[in-house]
Amino acid sequence: MTEYSRRPVARIHVESRECSPQLLERLTGATYFPERLLGPAIVNTVVRRGGHILYVTAPPMVDADEQVDYYLGLLTGGHGDGRDIERRDARGRVRIVSLDDASSRWLSEKVLDPVSVQAATARRALRDFVEVHQRAGADLRLSYFEASKPLEELARDLGVPGTQCSHVHIPTGTKHASRQIFAAAGIPVPPGTAVCHSLGELAAAAATLVRAGHNKLVLKLNSTAYGGGLGMALLTLDDVATRASDETAVKLISEALPHAALADAKLTWSDFARLVEESGVIAEAWIDDGPVHSPSFQGRLTEAGEALAISTHDQVLDVTGQSYTGCTFPARADYRADLIDYGLRVGRELIERGVDSGEYGVDFLAVRGNTGWRLLGCEINLRATATKHPFSMATGLLGASPQPDGRLVVNGTEYVYRASDSIMAARYRGLRPAQLIQAVTHSPLAYDPVRGTGVALHMLSPVVQHGKFGALCIGTDHAQAAELMRELVELADGLVPRSPQRPLAKLNEYRSTHCRPPAQPARNAQTTADGSQQ
Repeated sequence: MTEYSRRPVARIHVESRECSPQLLERLTGATYFPERLLGPAIVNTVVRRGGHILYVTAPPMVDADEQVDYYLGLLTGGHGDGRDIERRDARGRVRIVSLDDASSRWLSEKVLDPVSVQAATARRALRDFVEVHQRAGADLRLSYFEASKPLEELARDLGVPGTQCSHVHIPTGTKHASRQIFAAAGIPVPPGTAVCHSLGELAAAAATLVRAGHNKLVLKLNSTAYGGGLGMALLTLDDVATRASDETAVKLISEALPHAALADAKLTWSDFARLVEESGVIAEAWIDDGPVHSPSFQGRLTEAGEALAISTHDQVLDVTGQSYTGCTFPARADYRADLIDYGLRVGRELIERGVDSGEYGVDFLAVRGNTGWRLLGCEINLRATATKHPFSMATGLLGASPQPDGRLVVNGTEYVYRASDSIMAARYRGLRPAQLIQAVTHSPLAYDPVRGTGVALHMLSPVVQHGKFGALCIGTDHAQAAELMRELVELADGLVPRSPQRPLAKLNEYRSTHCRPPAQPARNAQTTADGSQQ
């Protein structure tokens, strides 16, 4: 069990996804992104440590009271068990501050809006919270998902430390900078190009890869603003002969570029070309030689100058094999030790470059060949990642920290999990978070704090408008975790009216996307799991 300091704990959460506002507009339910870490915050800070949280959202949560009560009850087995007084006391240590703003602006900008009366009220609430808990001598911090200048200004105004590295280090996580760090750390990467800032430069660089025998390339915008794989395009060059002259190859590639398959269906090629000029782009060989997985490492840099391993996962990708939808924990034992080793190497390189604190994530490709698995560096993210909320929830519920080999073991029992951010179907639109909570809580799927297994819901507000929600399914093996996810989908299906147009194939379609066993990931699973909605 995890031991915590007896010092009072208080946290302000502004869990904003500070990426491109245009990207947020295109991600289903992205305005509710800040809610994803509410459950872990309540379980870890309020229930486990007896602390206080002030959690900021915009727009307001749907069925906010029901959601808070749900998370408070996860470790006590629900309601009606004689612990209502204890839960009421805990409820007094959770404050939700919401702004009625559903725009795609960053949450930090909404809070710091100089003309908004609601924003001014929210800032007063934050200052009052800080004053109370500073007087109490609490360990008080401003928690946020990723660094940005507005969030750092907010932390300074409040006089509390933030939880991530300085925003000036964010460029260290660009695609090109990531490749440089991998090289310095002795980590292999797919064959690729330098940064190109024009389509002509890109065509010439791509021709070099073609001559080396790579006829399928992934184009990656060299920007940290386009995550979830949405800043990528797949370029197939089967008609470009490897023996073509340089001039002919460049011409043929230039003609092929506008036909590249964009991961973001709402971007046009003209949009992508403009972004190439703004941020640059790199081209990498598309890896498809045998089974390919997409594992990720999550680490933290301490103020003492250490790189710590936090967790490993295998990412679950959508049917295109490019966008994150969920994950399984831990990453496969076949390459987990190398994953941890490589992740720590990256952390030490970041420290060498002046990054002195905060969370970071490293994405890899795991390729199986004749001699076993090998890892290729894919991308570095200087922030939290999409695996943070399920991992934080799982460790909070189990009261455990991973062992050095990356496993979660409690009293001799190993626990694993499967998580999804994208349990989504048009038929779920109109459901309310309270309905899902009631259905799960009163079913055999409910998380059982004695056994340490079951389902914990998250990201519930988007279900009303978008038919989308998330869940964590903890089991003692991957088969149990996958079965919990399957049964959860069936439970959600049972909450909506049946229709002749809702065949079993719809359920199977979901299973193939979200319930894929770890041994069978999406083919060519080249992705960047960055914590975006997808």
